[in-house]
Amino acid sequence: MTSNVFRVHPAIGIGRVGDSQEFYLAPVTAAGTRGADGLMGGLPVQPGTESTPITAEQFRDAAGNVKRQAARFHIYAYPSGSSGTYPNGGGVRVDVGSSIDGKTVKDIVWTVHVANKKLNNYSTVSQGGQFRGIGAYEEPGLLELRNPNYPDAANPSDPNDPTRLRQLVIDAGPRALSAAASGSAVVGFDMTSTASYADASGTIHPQPAYPVSFPSMFHTLHEPLGKLDSLGDMRVEANGALIVAGGFARTSAVIGADGSYPPLEDATENGLWYDDAADGPVNAVLIFNDGSTASVQGAWYVTGDPGYAPQTRNVVSTWDDVYDVWVRALGLVPSLYANNAFVATYQPSFSDDIQPIFHAAMLQRWNTNLPSGAVKGHDMIGQIQPTDDPSAKIPNLKTLIRDPASAADTETGSPMMPLSLGDAQKSFLSVSSTQYFLLSQWHGKNYVQGGAPVLGPGEALDRVTLQNCLGGRYSPGIEVSFPIRDVNLYVQDWKAQDCGPFRINQAALDYSKASKGSAFLSFGYVPLQTHPVEPGDLSKFMSVPWHTDYNSCATHLPDPNPGQQTVNPNNTLFWSWPAERPFAVYPAALCQVDPDDNTWYLGPQVYSVRGEGTDSPYPTRAGRFQAYADFVANWSKVGFVISGAQIAQVSGKPPYPAELFLEVASQFDPGQEFVAPWPMANMPVDPKV
Repeated sequence: MTSNVFRVHPAIGIGRVGDSQEFYLAPVTAAGTRGADGLMGGLPVQPGTESTPITAEQFRDAAGNVKRQAARFHIYAYPSGSSGTYPNGGGVRVDVGSSIDGKTVKDIVWTVHVANKKLNNYSTVSQGGQFRGIGAYEEPGLLELRNPNYPDAANPSDPNDPTRLRQLVIDAGPRALSAAASGSAVVGFDMTSTASYADASGTIHPQPAYPVSFPSMFHTLHEPLGKLDSLGDMRVEANGALIVAGGFARTSAVIGADGSYPPLEDATENGLWYDDAADGPVNAVLIFNDGSTASVQGAWYVTGDPGYAPQTRNVVSTWDDVYDVWVRALGLVPSLYANNAFVATYQPSFSDDIQPIFHAAMLQRWNTNLPSGAVKGHDMIGQIQPTDDPSAKIPNLKTLIRDPASAADTETGSPMMPLSLGDAQKSFLSVSSTQYFLLSQWHGKNYVQGGAPVLGPGEALDRVTLQNCLGGRYSPGIEVSFPIRDVNLYVQDWKAQDCGPFRINQAALDYSKASKGSAFLSFGYVPLQTHPVEPGDLSKFMSVPWHTDYNSCATHLPDPNPGQQTVNPNNTLFWSWPAERPFAVYPAALCQVDPDDNTWYLGPQVYSVRGEGTDSPYPTRAGRFQAYADFVANWSKVGFVISGAQIAQVSGKPPYPAELFLEVASQFDPGQEFVAPWPMANMPVDPKV
């Protein structure tokens, strides 16, 4: 009997699509935080290393294809009963060969099951054409099912119709892998390999009866990017760590009886268009040298969009939303929040809680067309130090930072911050309630300069992973969507189960009962309900396909638009997701060296998404392809924004400065239309807005 419990970290791992077979590893540092070497965090990691960041040349393979981002999962041991506080601060990594309780780990057997349920989910747009997020699940009659007239289904309006579950869900089934026996084997989540799973003893069972489902098994397809026949793959490192890499950024449309396929004409809802994003549980069994075994608290894997600006932090990250939910609803940090209120005596850490927000604000300039005055203001915010007088740097916090509890604030644009569009039914973005409280404590001089609670190594992976993902505005999002704020998504009695926080509430799946003729997965998790979470239940809330949403989310009018019912409605355009969907960038290829002092200076800004097919007379449509199908064809040409420190030095010229974040590896012509500084107006008025 072991005196330890074991957990997989990160609790939620993030991969990213790419059209290369090659991959790099998810970051182990957070965007918006500087390392000891001064390099801004957030960079992915080179395969075969623990933490060596990639360089500008490593976003693409030798053929110019975009590498995928893979998530790396480790197991950590904790003393039994140590889940009473967060952070725990402990945890010892468990590898093959590790000694635990006097026994040696002989093998780690992993089981992963990812799926894509997008086409058998509710639409991101509810009745009336409004994006309501989780609010659509609070009132009856607001939800609209995707593909409600699916012709092959007996009950097409029922999401649990057997035909819908079989034909609208992409499901390769589970795959199991032994660290000791697999060597360098790569196991695909594809159409042709056999499903397999590990039981509680770590024995791997092939399951040829699993009802594998891919679109081409049921439909004739339009396949503009190649055959959609895989959701990615998995492998193990020599130490037993698991690496899960996602799909290949493919999308396919169903060709109907008349020979046509649905047009791509909406940002998020395009009917019978599949893609290869996916998500699902990651589980493991430890096998010791004496033949005994130990169960492991599992994790979750999600495939998101490519990471085009990995060092640019979102002002509100997924972590900020997850932490806010766990603080205010699940008792994560009683010293911060108790009895339905924030604790007035709580002192945030400047370095841990405050500075990352300021750095996030500072970094937005590299992905947006902020004017010079605003750039200086954002730089000033980013340079605030823990020893500075808060009121001297920000005289009035309440007029600068939106209060998420204030409806008036969420309807007020510039000069209030963040300078981005808001979430469902909110015009402008606000920080989370917990972020706002921590900022208020700092501004009231009730903070500590350092001294943040120490995270254990597994806990650090949990946090860093989500700090590098989009939060705040889920319309529907880039990696995950609004359900990330739903307590029903998680194991809520985390202390009693001794599993630690942030664990997805996995559905128990008995693979031995799988039958070839009928779908194994159900409709699954529904927000605000208690159904456990199945493979595919996180990614199903995302855009159909992801490409159209990414293309669309450059700049927009707010929705709802303040003043839209008045004589003088707001005409100013704001950015949607600038940290992860760059709008305007500085190509390294257009930077020049000042001959007087031999230093680099920036060239003009260009749109990140540019080229033939992107021109429009309407500012509302700038920086994107005018036809969604053109972005599908050209998505892989988009470049990446990275610190100059990671860009190769040009012969005869000085190194690029680390403080410049420049576009590299774009396959668009760098010298196309230059971008005028913000503000931009909806003039001439877009007739479609």
